[in-house]
Amino acid sequence: MKMVLSLPRPWLGLWSVFVPGLALLLCLALALMGCVIRKKRRMEGMYRPSAEESKQTRPRGAERPGLPLPKEERLI
Repeated sequence: MKMVLSLPRPWLGLWSVFVPGLALLLCLALALMGCVIRKKRRMEGMYRPSAEESKQTRPRGAERPGLPLPKEERLI
């Protein structure tokens, strides 16, 4: 029977604190980034004039147009 001496591993204690701390910081950073993106998307939105124009050019049946038609321009 052979006896093996186990040496103390000081880096093991460091990793047991460092890895969960790093994982916690990563989760907090992702949550903060998600909140910022949601707030920015809510506040700024997207403007798509072509989508609004296509609503006006659809054949008119029972549905109302999305936007009122502009007044006809006339020469002075």
